[in-house]
Amino acid sequence: MKKYFLFCCTFLLSLLILTSCGSEPEEPVFRSYKWETSNLSSEGFNADLINAGFNEAANTGYIYSIVIVRNGKIAAEKYFQGRTPASYQTVRSVSKSFLSALYGIAIEKGIISLDRKLVDYFPEYKQFITDQRINNVTIDHLIKMRAGFKGDQEFYFTFTNSSDWVKTILSSTLSFEPGTKMQYSTAGTHLLSALLKRACGKSTLDFANENFFGPCGFDVRNWLKDPQGNYFGGNDIYLTTRDMAVLGLIYLNNGKLDGKQIVPVDWVAKSLVTYSGSSTIPWGNLNKVGYGYLWWLGEVNGYKIFTGIGHGGQFVFCVPQLNLIIATQSFPDSDWATADQQERGVLNIIASYILPAAL
Repeated sequence: MKKYFLFCCTFLLSLLILTSCGSEPEEPVFRSYKWETSNLSSEGFNADLINAGFNEAANTGYIYSIVIVRNGKIAAEKYFQGRTPASYQTVRSVSKSFLSALYGIAIEKGIISLDRKLVDYFPEYKQFITDQRINNVTIDHLIKMRAGFKGDQEFYFTFTNSSDWVKTILSSTLSFEPGTKMQYSTAGTHLLSALLKRACGKSTLDFANENFFGPCGFDVRNWLKDPQGNYFGGNDIYLTTRDMAVLGLIYLNNGKLDGKQIVPVDWVAKSLVTYSGSSTIPWGNLNKVGYGYLWWLGEVNGYKIFTGIGHGGQFVFCVPQLNLIIATQSFPDSDWATADQQERGVLNIIASYILPAAL
C-alpha cells in the first residue's frame, strides 16, 4: 500500500510538471468595462446621419473605430479594418488625459502638490541641468503645458531615442520662461510619469491599476517604458475604444463612475478650465481652442466641448450639453503632417454627421 501510495504521488507530480512545462502560457483574460447598450433612436439620434458618418469614416481608410455614448449608454459603434470591441491599440496622446486623472487622485491622497518643484524629485539629475530656469518648473507648469520644454516636432525623437529620457529632458534648454505661455510637449508629461513613480513609491501603471483602471473594471494591455523603467508619460497606453470612452463618462459625471467617485470632483472642474489658448485661431472644426489640465477645450458647432486628442485621430470627445461622448481610434503611425490631417478628418466627421444627428 505504501509503495502504491508513493507511486501515485510520484506519477501525479510528474504529470503536473510535464503539464506545466509543456503548455503554452495562457492569454490574459479580456476585461472591459460593462457598458449598458441602447440604440440610436432611443438616445435621440438621426440614424441616417450617423450611418452616413460611418460610411464616410470607412472611406477614409485610416479610421478604425467609432463608439458613440449618450446618457451613459452605447448608442452605436462601428469598427473598420477588421477591428472589434476587443481590439487594443495605442491611444497616443489621449494618454495625457488619463495621466491628468491620475494626478487628481494623487493630489487628493496627499502624495503630490501642484506647487512642488520638479527638481525636488530628481536630485541625482540636478548636476546635468544647464538651463537654470528648469529649477523653477513646478508640477502646475507641467500639467498645464506651461513649463517651457521644447515642442514635440523639435524634441520628441531626441529624448525618446536617448539612453536616459529624464536626463535628456532635464539637461535640455527651455524655449521660454516657465509659466509665461503654453507649448505642447510630451517631454514634460513624461517627467510627470517619472515624478509620480518617485512620489508614490510604485510604478505609474501600478498606481493606475489600483486607483483608476482597476476600479473602472478594465485593463491596459501594454504601455511603453523608457530605458529606466518609467512608463511613458502622456503616450502609448493601449486600450480598447470602449474603454477610452470610460474616461469621458467619468469626466461628464463629475468624476464618478457607477456612483463611485474615481477622480475628485474639484479636479475635474479645474481640469476643464482654459489656462492657455486662442479664441481667434481655429483648428479644423474646433473653435476657441484652449488647454486645461492635459485636456483640449473649445467649441464645435457652437457646443462647448472637451477632448483628449492622440496622434493620427485618437479621440475621447465630450459634449456636456448633449451628454455625449465619441471615442475613436485611427491609424497611429503617420508622420506629423498626415497625422494632423487625419485628426482634422475625424473631427470633421464628428462635426458634420454625429453632432447634427443628436436631436
